[in-house]
Amino acid sequence: MAKTVTVKKTSDKVKIYFDPIGNTMNIWWGDPTDAYTAEEVDSMDRNDVIIKDKKGNPISIEMIGILPQELNISDQMAQFGEDPNTPHILQG
Repeated sequence: MAKTVTVKKTSDKVKIYFDPIGNTMNIWWGDPTDAYTAEEVDSMDRNDVIIKDKKGNPISIEMIGILPQELNISDQMAQFGEDPNTPHILQG
């Protein structure tokens, strides 16, 4: 006998924000204005954060440290003695 599963539709769009300087990526499938709490993922090898609404439903995840070290701009600037907190214009 087949089991029926009901899926609650939460959003028509998924928004992805990538910050190469901060080395983070935010994925929103809910409304950012509904953000109420944030909880760190319980993992030894990840520093991700789950954002939830008032009802406790996850509406976003912030993935921290997604770039490998050789592509992490802040790490590369620090190797050259530059302050990674100072704004820079990247030129090609």
